[in-house]
Formats: sequence, structure tokens, C-alpha cells
Amino acid sequence: MKIGIKTNLKRDLDACASKFFCKKLREIGIEYKVCDNANEYFDGKVIAPAKEVFEWCDIIVAFGGDGTMLDIVRNLPSDLPILGINMGKIGFLTEIDENQISHAIVALQNGEYYIERRSMLKASLKNQQFFALNEVVVSCQDPCHVSVFNVYIDGILADTLRSDGVLVSTPTGSTAYSLSCNGPVLSPTVKALIINGICPHSLHSCPIVVDDNMRIKISTPTSYMRVISDGTIVAKSQDESMEIIIEKAEKQASFIRLKNQNFYAKLREKLNYWGD
Repeated sequence: MKIGIKTNLKRDLDACASKFFCKKLREIGIEYKVCDNANEYFDGKVIAPAKEVFEWCDIIVAFGGDGTMLDIVRNLPSDLPILGINMGKIGFLTEIDENQISHAIVALQNGEYYIERRSMLKASLKNQQFFALNEVVVSCQDPCHVSVFNVYIDGILADTLRSDGVLVSTPTGSTAYSLSCNGPVLSPTVKALIINGICPHSLHSCPIVVDDNMRIKISTPTSYMRVISDGTIVAKSQDESMEIIIEKAEKQASFIRLKNQNFYAKLREKLNYWGD
């Protein structure tokens, strides 16, 4: 087994958790490489660029929160399995907390885990393609500007929205931005996508749930728009209209699960968190 390690140093301060993890791996003779954003904390022999680490390893272990997981999944060239170690607050996508590192290493060594597959989105804009695990958002670059969006499902006009933006969400993303826009919560096993207006200027607008094999087109005559993939701005338009196609991607996200935790139990645990 070869393990690639990606740590978010804003969460894993001074790489303390990832250094402890690597120390345990050395003790039992498991090979590992660490992404070079943490090069000041590790021996240069195990440091490599993220692309090289991801191509070399069998498993990725990520130290951070949901943002770290989303960033890795979006940029992975394949569906390598990822074990998320939560160093943030919510940790919906991560599997364990920092105090369970030793248990996780034993489970990995003994093969005591399973792989959970999650569907992803592919967004096509002109000659560009972007991937997302949670959602793709189309909105105006001016956050206080209401725009007009035409939403087509398999080529048929489904709705015209006057809103701050439109988002298309996977079941995984149904507990993220879409939930904040009063979207429904979907089990990760549901084969569906959610189309949701962001702050619609309407008394009747509501989310639409469609089969995940359907092709969604969003067009807007409004200029100066932007496309956001899992919280990262990936494209902007200038003085021109925009048309984007969003559909289920061929590639999937693969997460290592060490315990068969009920989705709804996790939902209650994470979304009842009030913070400090």
C-alpha cells in the first residue's frame, strides 16, 4: 500500500497531525509521500508535487475539512479513494477525527474499510470543462444584482428565474449551499440533481429535482457572470451572454469509510452543530 498525504496547514497547524500520522506509517513500514505545500515540515525525500503524489499513491489521506476534500476531489485525475481526517468544524465529507488516527492506520493496514462512491457534476462552458462534487453555481459578478436565467432540462425550457443566481447540486451537495437556499436534503444514494434559485425574486419559485441522467442548460442574457465550482470561481464572462451545460460526470468521488454510519444520524450530528 502506498499512501499520499495532503494537509491543509490552516487546519493542521504546523502539520502536527500529519507528522504524527507519518511517524506511525514509518513504524509499520508503509510507504508514503506528502504534497509539497507542507515541504517545510517533512524530509525532502517524501515531498513531491500534488500531481505526482496523486499519480503514485493507492490511497489519499487528507487532513482538513470539507473544503480540503472538495479541492482534492475536483482536481484528481482519477477516482482514487480518499480518507478524510477532520481538522475543521463540520466535516461532513471527512470520516474520522484527529484522535482516531491510530485506529485508522490499523484499519487501512488490515483492509477493514469500504469505498463509498459519490456522483459528481461536469460543467461545460465553451471549450472549458469543470468538475464539482457539491454544486455548480452561475451568478452575477455583482452579488447584489438580480439576473434572468433560463433553465432547460433535456432541451426543454423548465423555468425562467429572476434571482441572484442558479445552482445545480448533487445529492452530496444537498446538505451544502443548496440547503441554505431551502433545497431538499437527498440521501447520497439517490440518483438525482437539484436545480435551485439563489434568493429568487418571486413568490412561486421552488427547487426542482430531476433524474441525474438529464442534461441541464442554463442561459442568461446578463453580462459579467461567473461560474463557481464547489466554492471556487472557475470562469467569468465579460460584456456577453452566457450558456453553460451541467450534467453528471463520468468520474466519481471515492471515499474510504471505516464505519457503517447511518446518513441521517450523521446529518443530525453535523447540522445540529451551533459552533462557538
